[in-house]
Amino acid sequence: MKRLWLLDLDDTLLEDHRVSREVLEALGRALGVEGLFPAVKAKAEALFKEAPFYPWAEAIGHSALEALWARYSTPGLEGLAAWAKGFRQRVFREALAALGGPVERAGELAEAFFRERRRFPLFPEVPEFLAALRAKGAIPVLLTNGVPDLQREKLVGAGLIEAFPLTLVSGEVGLGKPDPRLFRMALCAFGAGPEEAVMVGDNPQRDIQGALLAGIQAVWVDRGYRPPDPRFPPHLSVRDLREALALLG
Repeated sequence: MKRLWLLDLDDTLLEDHRVSREVLEALGRALGVEGLFPAVKAKAEALFKEAPFYPWAEAIGHSALEALWARYSTPGLEGLAAWAKGFRQRVFREALAALGGPVERAGELAEAFFRERRRFPLFPEVPEFLAALRAKGAIPVLLTNGVPDLQREKLVGAGLIEAFPLTLVSGEVGLGKPDPRLFRMALCAFGAGPEEAVMVGDNPQRDIQGALLAGIQAVWVDRGYRPPDPRFPPHLSVRDLREALALLG
């Protein structure tokens, strides 16, 4: 039995991509603009690379879409908070311009997304999955990339803040997936060897690669948002977390 279950958060336990898409599509419909989600996503990813802290954001796995609604309230991130308002307005202004939409409403739209994006639905099988782990005596550990205040807000909003005896947030520890040191940090916390652990995540480049580098069995959760990466073959592929419970023995 695998006694240590390392779990990713976004699009593994918590619905992330779908919520961003739905909120942006709804805002676009209200403006009479089609294609707002792909336009905003593309502009955000392009402009995010110009940010002065981009190398740090990339290292901890903080995404461009998250930068559109992160509060950056963690002490030490005041510079990011000051930068973010202009970034958000520019993203929406350029996205609206590309779509032929009302550019003058970019600031209003940026504020609306920042406000309305704060929804934190879990995938339907998550409560049953976590209950099954606890019932078998397995230890769930959260390994999540991102800025501390946003990832912690997600956990509170989803009702998961007390679900894990250990939560490692990349922006807090200074290491992000796929750095194998983050995975080994979790192993060391419980005196476990790689053979006693399994990593469950949706991102082949972050979750699966990191697990393989650390010598940990990897389960890829295919949520339909990312293609498989043949460079990082998982030990098991699932579409529902309950399928991974077979590893409990």
